[in-house]
Amino acid sequence: MKATGVFLLLSLALCCYQGNAETDGAADQGTEAACENYDPRRGCTRIFDPICGTDNQLYGNECLLCFHNLQRNTNVRIKNRGMCQQPSAYSDTAQK
Repeated sequence: MKATGVFLLLSLALCCYQGNAETDGAADQGTEAACENYDPRRGCTRIFDPICGTDNQLYGNECLLCFHNLQRNTNVRIKNRGMCQQPSAYSDTAQK
């Protein structure tokens, strides 16, 4: 029961946190995922808290990004919290 309460509080904290990746020159490198908070070998929650990775792939939550890194032996970082940005039609035509 106590573990469930702690888990719920951590989940709530993650859901309420709307921080972004660093906004200075290191933004294209992203921020490191807090994989030590998860045990992806035991599975991840189904809570949708989207993360855009530095590989421009959308992950359902931070745990799934960690799981991807563990399975593929990669180091994808967090580009930003939320959906990945799609280039607008205007920016595509402006570059041509």
